[in-house]
Amino acid sequence: MTAIDIEKARKAAEAATAKLAEAEAIEAARQAEKTTERLERQQEKDTAFLSQWETLDAELQEVGSKSAADAVYEGADPIAAVSHFWVERAKRNAIRSHARSAYYRLHGQHPDDVFARALPERDMRIADRLEEAIYKASMRHGADLADKLAAEWLVQ
Repeated sequence: MTAIDIEKARKAAEAATAKLAEAEAIEAARQAEKTTERLERQQEKDTAFLSQWETLDAELQEVGSKSAADAVYEGADPIAAVSHFWVERAKRNAIRSHARSAYYRLHGQHPDDVFARALPERDMRIADRLEEAIYKASMRHGADLADKLAAEWLVQ
């Protein structure tokens, strides 16, 4: 290879390096723009979510507020009643966790301890919960029947 060939190869390499650097810079700018757009969209979503998370939480509270004893008293299956309570509780915790994360993304700091506080986790002790629900419902049914008997069969 001659000196002229080496010089041509060097210039071609320099041109290729410059072209690669330009392509990398364009790609980096495109990626930065995509990241900025994604962050803006996320901020919009976080703002919208934070404006309604309490409503979502309240809806789940209403759906899951009936105690298992009340549900069993009304004729529901005790296992389904206890399960429903825990499922709705888990959903509320998921909403609250998402609210805390959205707050952090928007403000760059963790919210105070009372903001969207997670509902405390408890040992489910399913057998205990079923026993409690059935016991309370049976006591209420017994009291209802006692009231009915007293009204019908006792002189008032």
